[in-house]
Amino acid sequence: MSQLPPPERQPSPQWGPPQQWAPPLPEQRRDVPFPAPTWTPAPPSMPTTPVGYHQFWRAPGIAPWRPLVVVLILAVAFFGFAVLATLAAVGVEVATGAVDPDDLMGMLEEGRVTPGLVLANSIAIGLLLPFALLTGHLVKQRPGFLHSVVGRVRWGWFWICVAASLVVLGLNMGIELSLTGTADLELQIRPHTWWLLIGLMLVTPFQAAAEEYLLRGVVFRTVGSWFRPPVVGFIVGTVLNSALFMVMHGAADPWLNVFYFSLGALLSWLTWRTGGLEAAAAVHIVNNMIGFSIVPFQDVSGLFDRSVGAGGPVILWQLTASVILVVLLDVLARRRRLATLGRG
Repeated sequence: MSQLPPPERQPSPQWGPPQQWAPPLPEQRRDVPFPAPTWTPAPPSMPTTPVGYHQFWRAPGIAPWRPLVVVLILAVAFFGFAVLATLAAVGVEVATGAVDPDDLMGMLEEGRVTPGLVLANSIAIGLLLPFALLTGHLVKQRPGFLHSVVGRVRWGWFWICVAASLVVLGLNMGIELSLTGTADLELQIRPHTWWLLIGLMLVTPFQAAAEEYLLRGVVFRTVGSWFRPPVVGFIVGTVLNSALFMVMHGAADPWLNVFYFSLGALLSWLTWRTGGLEAAAAVHIVNNMIGFSIVPFQDVSGLFDRSVGAGGPVILWQLTASVILVVLLDVLARRRRLATLGRG
């Protein structure tokens, strides 16, 4: 009787910790598609096509309300600076005995001012300059692009404009004084002459530049950003910023209002034609410094008297000189081939 072979022994099960998962070898991996990202990049805050200076805030990433907030902030800042500077000036003049407190309110009600208030007015406006530059961050652009379409101050061009303005406006003032004389100006050394002269010469460049950065810069660009056609934006922006420039001077005399509005329009045109604020700021700085250079030698109490009759047809002579200067600067800008369009 044959015997059956012994049964094969089955291997006993191996017990131990569960094996950990390991990634497949490179040759075993499969390309698994990843889902497309759900986020989209923010729209650019710089112009996507070359534009003029006045439309530089017309960009996909700049909401229409942002420039208005900039204007509002600057308006509130000016009011605050004006109050603080006025209180400081009055306090100093009363403390030093330069002004009688009993006469001060009467002077202000009559529209007369003190030397301290003249300087305080320029200081309050000048303080807006750094604020105008800093608020460029609210429209998500570098502050340098408020200077010009190339994102910086073109200093060489600025000093050329200063030199040309000194020649034209200085010659104009010399001719005007030679024709009208200086007797009516009552020029003489006064108690306030030297400190006011030094103060005005130091502050006036910032005061004049601040007005340009506020009006031909912020306001001009705010309005220009609302209109697609460049010409429409230029016309409406020029009218509004020039009208605001006129209103800020508080003149009731029609001749003075013609001059202020026309000068604002000329400087707007110059800003557009040169692609920046350098030329307009230079003209404004030189014009104000020449005018303020004789103020400390006068009785300043009626300096801000712009009531009816304060101006006259002689304003047209000053306006003609401004037109000549602006045309000259435009010619010089074209010869230098300045950039007038930009997109960041």
